Amino acid sequence: MGENRGDQPFDLYDTSTFVWMRRAAIVVLLGLAALVVWMVYMPVDEISKARGEIEPITQVKRVESRHGGQLAELRVTRGQMVEASEIVAVLDQAEAQSALRAAEVRIAGLSLEIERLLALAEGREPDFSTHAEDFSGLVEREKAALAATRAFIRAEHSVIRSQIKEKRAEISAIDEERPQLIQQIAVAEEERSVQQDLLDRGLSARAKLAELREQEAQYRFDLAQLAGRRAIAEAEVAELQASLTQVELDEFAKARSRIAEADSQRRALQAEAAGLLSRVAETEIRSPIAGVIQSIPDDTIGDVIDPGGMVVTIVPADGGYRFSGRLSPRDVGFVSVGQPVRLKIDSFDYSRFGALPGTVEEVSPTTAVDERGIAFYEVLVQLDSDHFRDAEDGLILIAGMTGEADIRTGSKTVFQYVWKPIYTNLDLALTER
Repeated sequence: MGENRGDQPFDLYDTSTFVWMRRAAIVVLLGLAALVVWMVYMPVDEISKARGEIEPITQVKRVESRHGGQLAELRVTRGQMVEASEIVAVLDQAEAQSALRAAEVRIAGLSLEIERLLALAEGREPDFSTHAEDFSGLVEREKAALAATRAFIRAEHSVIRSQIKEKRAEISAIDEERPQLIQQIAVAEEERSVQQDLLDRGLSARAKLAELREQEAQYRFDLAQLAGRRAIAEAEVAELQASLTQVELDEFAKARSRIAEADSQRRALQAEAAGLLSRVAETEIRSPIAGVIQSIPDDTIGDVIDPGGMVVTIVPADGGYRFSGRLSPRDVGFVSVGQPVRLKIDSFDYSRFGALPGTVEEVSPTTAVDERGIAFYEVLVQLDSDHFRDAEDGLILIAGMTGEADIRTGSKTVFQYVWKPIYTNLDLALTER
């Protein structure tokens, strides 16, 4: 019976076969209908892609050496995290420190000189205690100079006092000689009177009277000379006494004039020393901000960095990041500010870590050309987060990471996507030359 069934021909209109085929056709038609409906209503995103890299939002900080100098030590490496005020490099300090030390010595010398001159002018002992420990040689020099000046004043006083003593002795001698002359004048007057009386009585010659008168006149002349010499001596004593004070006044005047000059020089040196101190401090190049070292100098230890030369560049740590991508000119017409973005970072596998959401922040107004001569628009993407997953996982963005931004420029259905090449071909059909 089984053999007879196998030998029977296939009958399309067999009831069971027909039912099976009809059901299959219905399923296929329904599937096709469902597929068409799905294609008509199922949306897909239109994406424009832009490759680029992560960059800091705030400008990269360029750390420079204002005065320049020989590079003595480089304390950081590329990619290292640094804190604000942390030393990143050290320049050779020998030249600046030598100049500063020389300025400090000159300032100390002028300060000690001023104190010495003030002590001389004010008649007191100088106070060199502030510099006694560091500049003992200069202190001893100023002490010796003060002692020499005071010794000079004492010597001048001694000479003048000796001269005064001589003049006073001369005055004393004049005073001792004057009574004798006065007495001699009195005797001469008496003799002249007696001789005049004798001459009147004819008992004496006129020549004798003339001789007595001449002698009396000489005595009076000598007395007048004594008075003149005494007046001159007294004037000289007064002048010498004034000289005693004038010696000190002259030295004090010279001292105060020198004080003003030295103080002016000291102020200029103090300003110079302040600049040198700043220069010494600036040989320790410090980071002005917290951030990541982006680049370090090509110079090696011992090389000279020019004034204003770059030491390191630092990416700010607290400024946040954004994505800068290169967009093809054929896509720029569909990209606008505010469109959503999904950013895939090459360092973090998309299949494992996914993408970071973001928004188009800016599109450059014109194209730029890369090193291969290819034109592109720059598109900046604001990121919603600077890390994947949780921040504690350490999957944090850093400047320079490369990636690709998928910019959602619109959407269309699957049917529109499939129909597009057909429509395009139909639109171009029969238009060839």
